[in-house]
Amino acid sequence: MNISNIEITKKLREIATAYTLKKANNFQIKAYENAADVIEHGTSEIKDLWENNELDQIPGLGENLTKYLDELFKTGKVKHWEDVKKGIPSSVFEFLDIPGIGPQTALKLAKKGIKGLNDLEGKLRSGGLLKSGFSQKFIDKLNRGFKESQILKTTRMLLPYAFTQAQKVLDYLKKEPSVERVDVLGSLRRMVATIGDLDFAISSNNPQKVVDYIINMPGIKEVVGKGETKVTIVNSSGLHLDFLITKPESYGALLQHFTGSKMHNIHLRNIAKSKGFSLSESGIKKMKTGDILKTRTEEEFYKFLGMDTPAPEIREDTGEIEAAEDHRLPQLITLSNIKGDLHLHSNFQIEPSHDLGSSSFKELVTKAQELGYEYIGMSEHQPSQSNHTENQIVKIIQKKKEVIEQINYSQKYVRVLNLLELDIMPDGSISVPEKALKLLDFALAGMHSVHHQEKDQMTKRLVKALHNPYIKVLTHPTGRLLKEREESDADWDEVFKTAVKYNKALEINAYPSRLDLSDSLVRKAKEFGVKFVINTDAHETAQMELMLFGVAVARRGWLTKDDVINCWEWTKFAKWFNIKV
Repeated sequence: MNISNIEITKKLREIATAYTLKKANNFQIKAYENAADVIEHGTSEIKDLWENNELDQIPGLGENLTKYLDELFKTGKVKHWEDVKKGIPSSVFEFLDIPGIGPQTALKLAKKGIKGLNDLEGKLRSGGLLKSGFSQKFIDKLNRGFKESQILKTTRMLLPYAFTQAQKVLDYLKKEPSVERVDVLGSLRRMVATIGDLDFAISSNNPQKVVDYIINMPGIKEVVGKGETKVTIVNSSGLHLDFLITKPESYGALLQHFTGSKMHNIHLRNIAKSKGFSLSESGIKKMKTGDILKTRTEEEFYKFLGMDTPAPEIREDTGEIEAAEDHRLPQLITLSNIKGDLHLHSNFQIEPSHDLGSSSFKELVTKAQELGYEYIGMSEHQPSQSNHTENQIVKIIQKKKEVIEQINYSQKYVRVLNLLELDIMPDGSISVPEKALKLLDFALAGMHSVHHQEKDQMTKRLVKALHNPYIKVLTHPTGRLLKEREESDADWDEVFKTAVKYNKALEINAYPSRLDLSDSLVRKAKEFGVKFVINTDAHETAQMELMLFGVAVARRGWLTKDDVINCWEWTKFAKWFNIKV
């Protein structure tokens, strides 16, 4: 039974909703919500893991959920899930597709006799909801949710998922001796936040052998097209894969042409035309003679045009061609430059306002050692204000501080920082008492609710938070969730100026659905002199590997290692954050 991650995630969220409406215990509800989050933002197809008996690789899945997924893949349904949903109108689960609509609101709409999304949309247009007793404020919220759901509705894949799926294909192709070189193409090679189809360039002197090898790839659902130098297939996950094959002497031109972007290539063609050449995937053609100059590598291709080679990530026609002509391309940050991760959520019982991590301090430190890090930050969400007094919050933070001090005393490989991720309230205030903040090395802070405020309100909110002397990093600044929620509207110029004035860093969050700041805002913030940290927001050790994708955003934003504080060695790093060495 072929069921995609998206479909599984939807089913899990429906069960969480059913449990919520039937007032099941919170543990059951959270188990389904957490499993949905993990699968939705994962980089592997769950069906593939199931076929390889590797469902245990999914963190926090549990025995029951593993059993239910096994039943789902074998039969296409789960009897227990069907029983849980009995008695709840099917329209409730439709309404959940609207951003901002939760279980209780969805049930309220269903009880008013609204039969589904089409019916709801019709009543919004006709004014029928107002007549049914709903407030104008609620109706405005629904209209905004509808609009946002249409904008965000896309079949494009999140970058980490596309990257992992492409890597499997690359690994397969590299096993064929007649394949001299293979690369991904298009938006994936440029490491754009969301990806369409997966395209591959292959260099070979024996194209027919490569074609035969491709169509025998495991997991093919359909061979859509097959030619002498091109193959298009659909795999069992429903992904469209295009393969372009060329001789080694033309590989550089093919790779350059299909990497794009479109605007980059148009600009490049205009430059070539002014010099008497035309460009194509076959090479560089002399317009007077018709001779084609073959280029085995992209470096040869760009050098012939008198340029250095821009990194694929910045080929968007935003100044990289001029910089390449003037030999002033920046030395972009690389993954190897990263010396630490400051946004990690452990399972330390801090009784947080949001989700707890699943890995221990020790496990996170061990992973940091494997990654070659010098320092890491334990940045759990703040203790829940509604469930604790100020004194209780202080005691929890004090206990955490003592545990971390013991870890630092017992091992000298990775410096562990006592941090906290604070909630920025709608008015920009912080709800953690100052006595607790003084126990931290420093604090991170981000928005975790009320993401849609008026532009001036949001700007004031962020600026006020940046004035707080204990806050040193603004986490996932725009609050966007790719394919789920648009970024918040703010006067980003004002936010960037404030960050520079008060010596605050902005985070590039590498979590798959965030990649926040976006590359365009990173580039803009850099122009103001903003400093950055790249973090994974990991809630378990395996997610620390996501750093690659935060680095990709930084590269697309033209950052160097000097722009990113967690590329700095410990002494310089500690000085910037005013940490006692």
